[in-house]
Order: sequence, then structure tokens, then C-alpha cells
Amino acid sequence: MTGKTRRLAAISMLLIAGILAGTQLGKIAPLIGWYRDDAGMSLVAIGWLTALLGLFVALASLPASFVISRAGLFRSFVLSAVLLFVGGVGIAVFESPTLVLAARLVEALGYLPLVIATPALVSALAPADFKAPALAIWGGFVPIGFAIADFLALGVVPAFGERAFLGVAVVAFGASSLLAILLAWALDPVDEPPRSQRQPPVLATASMDVLLVAAAFGVYVTLSIAFFAFLPEFIQSGRSDLALAAGVIALIVPVGNIFTGYVMKGRRARFAMLLCIAGFLGTAVSALPMFTPSGAVVATTAAVIYAVASGVIASTLFASVPFIVPVGGSVSVAIGIIAQAGGITTVIAPPIAGYIIERFGFNGLGWFLALAALLGPVLLMPLVRRGRTGRID
Repeated sequence: MTGKTRRLAAISMLLIAGILAGTQLGKIAPLIGWYRDDAGMSLVAIGWLTALLGLFVALASLPASFVISRAGLFRSFVLSAVLLFVGGVGIAVFESPTLVLAARLVEALGYLPLVIATPALVSALAPADFKAPALAIWGGFVPIGFAIADFLALGVVPAFGERAFLGVAVVAFGASSLLAILLAWALDPVDEPPRSQRQPPVLATASMDVLLVAAAFGVYVTLSIAFFAFLPEFIQSGRSDLALAAGVIALIVPVGNIFTGYVMKGRRARFAMLLCIAGFLGTAVSALPMFTPSGAVVATTAAVIYAVASGVIASTLFASVPFIVPVGGSVSVAIGIIAQAGGITTVIAPPIAGYIIERFGFNGLGWFLALAALLGPVLLMPLVRRGRTGRID
């Protein structure tokens, strides 16, 4: 295997391992009924089981990025993969609700650093032309991981049972992580930037460009969570014109991630920002027709546009990261800042959306999503202008 072939193989396996980490995040949702009826867990315990990984991201992404920056990307990936695998094995084999929750806690301790270290390691190892496409694919690790969890549950649970599904999910993650570790072992970064010796990592990294991208990511998470969290209820309410199930619409999101990965090859930050603005405008235009009486064709087309545009937004924001980190800054800290913004909005977006629905109905939710989406272009236009003058790549 040549050096370049091994490098690209390592990047591919890192992305696969990251996507399968997203599967660990989503593997509980298909089993909620089983945990309640057969495993004897309360709904409160199931809620914690579902939310624990996301809660760690919401509370500790930025501090975790500091630790990763000091410990090193490869070492952080190895340790986090081991923790996530050990926790996943525990969830698959333990029967006691207390032990299952303890295993999920171990998973969370691995999941948090892994989702910061993996994209930063991909950025460090990828040749210049592959950085943006690889990180664009990474932008879809959660929806793609959830889709894999759903399909895996449909295929494995009826034939072999719930524990077999949990076992297959964690073994797949463990195998891909091991291959990624073996392939990435001793590979040197392509272009490791000098670190600032005078400033703490957050001060060296938190440029205006990074903060604007983080804020835009917070807007994206609001658009995504508020939409997908209440979409099943909207469809079941009988007021929807949508011809697709909520799960099918969610599975369309990776189309935007894959499309962005394809078109970003050889591109840089300014193109990513323009494409991201187009994604935000797509969600703004499509939000209202979904939640107002508009006929099955218009409403369903709008939902597809919204889902694809959501994937484009996430992927372009991550694809821009290597090009907006200032000299002396840290990619892992930048990703931590972005993840922290997303984690905070993951917590606050659902209650805000719920209040809007209670007060103004689903039509009000459509207006909220449309207006919120317009914040994205406002936040990103300064980066586009700086790109035109050559101040960012």
C-alpha cells in the first residue's frame, strides 16, 4: 500500500468509525419499547439513556477540545474509541438498568472526545484537496449514523433480537475504529500549523470567523432539532399534507452531506460559505409550505428541499473549518467551539419550538424556522466578503 493510498484509507476508516459512533448515539431510539416493556426500565431512565451522549456534548465540548489539543489527536481518538467500545459492549450484555446506565455513561465519556478528535484528525491527515470533502462527509455523521441504526434494527431485531442488534452495532464500530487506528498509526500530519506559545488555545483559535461559523452551526442545529423533533407529531396530527413519513424525510438529509462532499473537492472556505448560504435560503423558502395547507406535492417537495438543505448546511460549515482557523490556532479547539454552540442549541431549541407550537400552532413553527434560517446568511456574509478580498481562503 503506497503512502497516499494508506493515508486516504485511514481517512476513510476514520470517517466510517465516526459515522458508526453516530450509530451508537441513535441505537437507543428503535429500542425504547423493548427497554420499557421487556428490560423493565422506566421512561425517565430511558430518557437519560437516550440523552446522555448529547448532554455531554452540550455541557463539555469546549473543555474537552482543550484536553484533546494538549493530549494529541491520535491518542485522543484511540482512548475515546476504547471507551465508546467498552461502554457499548456493556449496554449489549448488561441486564440491570443501573448497569446499562453506567455503561451509557462510559459511552458518553468516549463519544464526546471522539466527535471532536475525529474530524480534527481527518483534517490533519487529509491532503489539501481532500480536506473539505472529507469534513463535508463528517458533517453528516449523526443523520447517517441514525439511518444506519434504523436500518440495522429493522434487519437484525426481528431475526436475532435486541441484544444482537446492540452487539452488531458496537462490533461494527470497534472493527472500523481498530482499522482506522492501524492505518493512521505513525502517519504525519500533512500541514501541521505552528501553535501559539503565548496564548491559551481558545484565545488563539476563537477568531471572529470561527465564532461566526459556530453561531451559524447553532442556527443549523435549531433548524434541524426543532423540525425533526416535532415532525412526527405534525404528521400524526392530521393537519399535514406530507406524503412521506418522518423517518423517510430524515433519511434524505445524508443526500445533502454526500452532495456537498462531492462538490467541495478542491474548494475552499468562500465557496463553502456561499453554498451554506444557499442551504440556509433553501430551508427558509421551504419551511412555510411544509407547515401550511399547500397540497401533497408542494408540501412533500418542500420537506425534501428542507432535508437536503439541512445536510448541505452542516457539511459546508465543517468543511470550512481548516481554512478559517487562524495561524497558531487549533482545529480541534475550533471544532470544540462549534460543537459547544450546537450542544447548547440542542438543549434550548426543543422547548422554544414546543412553546411556539402551543401558542401559534404548526403554522407558527413554519414561520419560526423560516425567520431563524435567515440568520444564517447574515452571520456568514462577512466571511464571504473577506473571501472576496483574499482575507480568508
